[in-house]
Amino acid sequence: MLCVPGVDAGQVDVLPTQRRDVLKQMIRNPATCTAQGGVGLAAVELGKAMGARVVAAVSSQEKLDVAKRAGASDGVVYPTGSLDRAQQKALSEQFKAVCGPDGANVTYDPVGGDYSEAAIRSIAWKGRYLVIGFPAGIGKLPLNLPLLKGCDVRGVFWGAAVERDPARNNAATAELFDLYGSGKIKPRIHATYPLKQAHEALRFLASRKSTGKVVVTI
Repeated sequence: MLCVPGVDAGQVDVLPTQRRDVLKQMIRNPATCTAQGGVGLAAVELGKAMGARVVAAVSSQEKLDVAKRAGASDGVVYPTGSLDRAQQKALSEQFKAVCGPDGANVTYDPVGGDYSEAAIRSIAWKGRYLVIGFPAGIGKLPLNLPLLKGCDVRGVFWGAAVERDPARNNAATAELFDLYGSGKIKPRIHATYPLKQAHEALRFLASRKSTGKVVVTI
């Protein structure tokens, strides 16, 4: 843990989780990300700080309002639950309508599930699709889509990256603190729980109602 005078301890603790290194890819315009939780909102903030036009994908208008306050230029409220192929294609058209006819240069996907195909259908030629996580289930991508789009599909496994390249992780963390110190990013803390209520914090995370980080204090 790093300690910096004058900053909130909860915000310091969550700074390194913001995956700044891969988000340098978001400098091209525009970028999309699922932005309703702590990881997604971090992507919004970092994309904005690096000069991207960020388009947020969320499950409610309330969460879209939060994403816009964090720096998103626009967004899409997507349907919840399972999507059939026609619904996936319709959602991809919604993404294109907001991103522009060429689609998103970078897509940051921490949700997965049926949303993954819709996201990659709306990506730009030679775009980059970042695989972050799967709370909606492991997505299934038809491999003809990366071929037709000429795009990259890149897995982002932060834990393994820290272990394999600690020097690069240290540099990324230092850059995060520079951005924090300059006021360009400020991690949103949705709720704080004492350690004895850690089970409640996990239950709240599982509900997918968070619009920011959930912090457990020791």
